[in-house]
Amino acid sequence: MAKSPYFFRNLTPQRGDAELRAYWQTLADSSSSAEAIYQSPAFFDFLSDTAQPEQTPHLYGAYQSAPERLLGLIVILHQCPQPGQPRWQTPEQLVVLGSAPLLPQAGQPDPAKTPATAPQTSLLHALHAYLLEQFVCAEAIVYRALPAEHRVWQALVQDPGQLLALHLHGWRDCHYMHLPPAYASYLARLGAKRRYNLKRQQRLLSEQAGAALGLHAIEALPQLPALQQALAGCCTPAQRAQLWSASELRALAQHGLLLCYRIDAGSQPCGVVLGLQRSGIYHLFNILPAPRWQALSAGTTLLQLVLGDLCDQRHCQRIEFGYGSPAQAHQSSNQLSRRSHLLLLRRHWRNHLLRLALNCRTHLRGMASHLNFNKSFF
Repeated sequence: MAKSPYFFRNLTPQRGDAELRAYWQTLADSSSSAEAIYQSPAFFDFLSDTAQPEQTPHLYGAYQSAPERLLGLIVILHQCPQPGQPRWQTPEQLVVLGSAPLLPQAGQPDPAKTPATAPQTSLLHALHAYLLEQFVCAEAIVYRALPAEHRVWQALVQDPGQLLALHLHGWRDCHYMHLPPAYASYLARLGAKRRYNLKRQQRLLSEQAGAALGLHAIEALPQLPALQQALAGCCTPAQRAQLWSASELRALAQHGLLLCYRIDAGSQPCGVVLGLQRSGIYHLFNILPAPRWQALSAGTTLLQLVLGDLCDQRHCQRIEFGYGSPAQAHQSSNQLSRRSHLLLLRRHWRNHLLRLALNCRTHLRGMASHLNFNKSFF
């Protein structure tokens, strides 16, 4: 067997090295991934600070063998089944954060000042083989949101190697929006009727609440009690348990990743928006209007207030909504990216059966959605 032109090193113990972190941050800042925030040193620190026993982050360096030089970095989250969960139901996985290795973009120098190379199929296969060799119980390498046009997927299409590719939920639409430098420019994109309705919804909410609406950005530790108080009024206990815990909110704030919003009418909270920000990109996770205001389209009003702050105060360039379908009213201003939760499975009979079963389930769900769509015409 020919020797691989690539090799890998575990750089996790050196993650605090200043030179390594500077290079790491440079790669993360220039990453084309929509999930570049998850590739950053700050998010790695957050994962390390809040890691559960079944989740461990790792940092690896990808090297060219001859001449030896660092090509880039790979950020991995090693996930094991939680205590009491059967291994067949939640197999051990290696999640590639950012859904791609962190490699220099074309024209960007590497530490050796030599021209950067694009990710190649052989490098991906070498990486996958190395990871599965290091984690012998792992059943899958996971790319959580891999775009159909991404060079990683294109390389896998050309040569899938020795692994079984499984699109866990098929190809799905992710919504995102490019933001202009000013909120007024965003409104100018919309029709007159849409602008009127937005203004009317905000006025009705303010009138019903009996006070003007106030937007409060929450990103630092001293602001977290106000966020926790608002969450208690906007969520049921079951809903609150599904959101970031108090310790996770503290860690996100400490590492400069947190950007949430509390919207008040007078002194009472009308709603909360949860998200993360990094390098001009805002990742929106939850819009949580207080239950008493939901009938007044409070979620739409909350989003518009947040968009105003992101455009005018934070000069954010893009907002990521993730998987899902927002209300019809928002779809005209959003753009779509086809992405997949891709699992690369070890090739053995159990995973062949698993892939067959999950592919059948995805196909049946697609048929059911198509039938429901057609029924709307009768």
